[in-house]
Amino acid sequence: MRIRGLSVLACLLMTCALAGPVAAGVAPYVRLDYGGSQLRMTDVNLGIRRAEAALRTEGYPAAFETVGSSYGPGASVGLWILPAFRVGATYSYLRAVRYNRLDVPDSLSYSDDLDFRIHEVGAEAAVRIRRLAGLTVGINVAQGWAKLIEGYSREDAGGSNSWDETSHRTRTTGGAFVGLDQTNAAGVAGFVRVGFQYRDMGRMPTRRTSFDGTNTVQTTGRTMWLDYSGVYATVGLGFDLVR
Repeated sequence: MRIRGLSVLACLLMTCALAGPVAAGVAPYVRLDYGGSQLRMTDVNLGIRRAEAALRTEGYPAAFETVGSSYGPGASVGLWILPAFRVGATYSYLRAVRYNRLDVPDSLSYSDDLDFRIHEVGAEAAVRIRRLAGLTVGINVAQGWAKLIEGYSREDAGGSNSWDETSHRTRTTGGAFVGLDQTNAAGVAGFVRVGFQYRDMGRMPTRRTSFDGTNTVQTTGRTMWLDYSGVYATVGLGFDLVR
């Protein structure tokens, strides 16, 4: 899905939502949420465990955290085109940060800071069954902009070594969800949702600036395999503006 197509869809749906109903039975909706999502960073976590084991082999008390969950907000705006069926434009942002550091005075200073981020803009379709407590099932497709920022450094008796690295990739993502979505007489909605989002970014292009204590070198390359996919859960509020 092209970025331009998604942007046009989002603008059209926003215009419709602000303009009000366009036909009998058609009504705008807005949903805002916050939640967490797992990150399937298998290769990254293996690398963290290997670095931890290597430091322990050298006699250092390393105890590092692997990459687990990411957190952030989301939103959707669109139209109920049938009493139980809606379509809309979506936005989400997730971030996960890990700071793995070890400082042994007069012996070792080590740090590996990882910052994972992803923005998604796309479209959703969902069916809601009011008589089943608002049971909702939906799917979505989006354009995802993934980013990794890493800062690494090690300084010991043998010298110093450090680098800063920034990686980017844009890919189509998609997923499915199920939840409960209920609207009161005033049009205020509350919902909970669980689902799975596929965001496999592969080996992302990267730019690195390295420093060995004397020389600074800039290089390009590819990261290890990065997969932002995972199970997620969100809670939120919204409005069915004229229902």
